[in-house]
Amino acid sequence: MSLSPLSGVRVLDFTMFPPGAVCSVMLADLGAEVIRVESPSLKGKPSTVFGQVGMSRSKKSMTLDMRHPRSSEVLLKMAPGIDVVIENAKPGSMTARGFGFPQAHEANPGLTWCAITGFGQDGPYAEHAGHDISYLAHSGLLGALGGDPSFQPAISLAVQLGAMSAVVAIQAALLERARSGEGSFLDISLSEAAGFMLTAGFNPLSANPMMIPATHDRRLYDCADGRRVAVASAEPRTWQALCEGLGLPELSGRLQDRADPAIAQAVAAVLLTQPAAHWVETLAPTGAAITIANHGSQILSDPQVVARGAVVEVAGTPVPASPFRLSSAAGAKSQTNTAPASNVGDDTVATLLACGLSQAEIDELLAENVL
Repeated sequence: MSLSPLSGVRVLDFTMFPPGAVCSVMLADLGAEVIRVESPSLKGKPSTVFGQVGMSRSKKSMTLDMRHPRSSEVLLKMAPGIDVVIENAKPGSMTARGFGFPQAHEANPGLTWCAITGFGQDGPYAEHAGHDISYLAHSGLLGALGGDPSFQPAISLAVQLGAMSAVVAIQAALLERARSGEGSFLDISLSEAAGFMLTAGFNPLSANPMMIPATHDRRLYDCADGRRVAVASAEPRTWQALCEGLGLPELSGRLQDRADPAIAQAVAAVLLTQPAAHWVETLAPTGAAITIANHGSQILSDPQVVARGAVVEVAGTPVPASPFRLSSAAGAKSQTNTAPASNVGDDTVATLLACGLSQAEIDELLAENVL
């Protein structure tokens, strides 16, 4: 039996970029019905975000020409049948076109509207363009991750953090609706979501924030097979277990000598003598904090990943499983939705019917090329 806490929640997704796509796929994993709104010019093509299966799975697709004069009329008729709207348009632009939060709220007072933008809905940067590195840099998170001016993460971080922030906010808004009947407008800034990650730092917004340096007890080490291990034996107990497991008991009392490069060199020399998996299997059970450093497809055969089912297949492509693992007292569990995305427009008629439009109205809209 599957646990789907958002079952019955209908989400209309207007986003064309990863923040909204990641947000809505997580909502789908929690049981929501997610419908992407796409251009009729794409009918019949796979409904994907940048061709990425992981961000596109489990969603339905309807077509609507947002440039058509009747598009707002259609959306306002749909609004009573919609629980959540997700969009990434410029602040105020959807309202100006006739279907923004003010109009949607009037048609459905319980609607949750989630706007995801780079810098938020107001302020001097509200309409500034950017990419992930823009929001990481502005938030201060990039500077906390690496001091080298040329450094930038190889994957998007602000995008994922913003998406997760949106998921939390949407669920809170749905809870508020259940309590009061009132909908909410959610203003999610990717820069602010990234900046919130500094919360776990020490004096993160001071002139001299505390950074975690790479020291002998907390760093990556090379192994004999070309793989790496991440050592995080930063406490006396875990450091002692590491040193004894490596045959270096003389270093057990030198955890605090972090200015001496000879300690890291000694640890590195021993770790180079065996494959990474050997060290994890040998040392981790003793209490040493050591784990393998996976990269790319290496994760697919990782014992912990395999045991937990942390990777699933969608249309033959491996993708990360949902990070949500919910279980009920009765034994029902949440599951990752592995259904491939619909083709563009496959769900137009069914969605409109479910939102209260008649078949005659739909036929008229199709004849006028609104859909």
